[in-house]
Amino acid sequence: AVTDFVGKSGAAARAGREIAGVIAANLERSGLFKPIDPKAFIQSAGALNALPRFGDWRVINAQALVQGRTEVVSDGRLRVEFRLWDVFSEQQMIGLAYFTVPDNWRRVAHIISDSIYKRITGEDGYFDTRIVYVAEQPKDAKGVGRNRLNPFGKRLAIMDQDGENHRFLTDGTTLVLTPRFSPTLQEIT
Repeated sequence: AVTDFVGKSGAAARAGREIAGVIAANLERSGLFKPIDPKAFIQSAGALNALPRFGDWRVINAQALVQGRTEVVSDGRLRVEFRLWDVFSEQQMIGLAYFTVPDNWRRVAHIISDSIYKRITGEDGYFDTRIVYVAEQPKDAKGVGRNRLNPFGKRLAIMDQDGENHRFLTDGTTLVLTPRFSPTLQEIT
């Protein structure tokens, strides 16, 4: 079960809901987890420092529980804290906090998903990864689609593993066939 991350201010509460949604979607997409519909929750998200009412989570067959808190701190950064609980042993499995700029909330959700995945499965998570690919501009029925500004009809693009944050890296004026990462993994050649 993944509860909404609690936030006091409107911006923090909104970020908390979005972070929880991304975490639940990531874990479900892995095929190894089935997040429980929040409508089934008996206990709502509460204070992160208080122990969950584990009996309420066992009743709905939750094996693990993710709770979190978000807040915008004085310097404008977003603080995101979470706990992963084993519902049956009533033990905390992991608890971490991250600071980031507010626009980076989605990346933090992926990093948290990786931590949860690693702690439960023992395998490294893959949610904080990006996909680089060659996007081909299709021709329409008249054969139009490529032009002098995009003569090859192919552009290098990048996106998060969940399809979000898509952007083009090239404009199509150069031939792109097989993108490769540099040895440092910091550049695409």
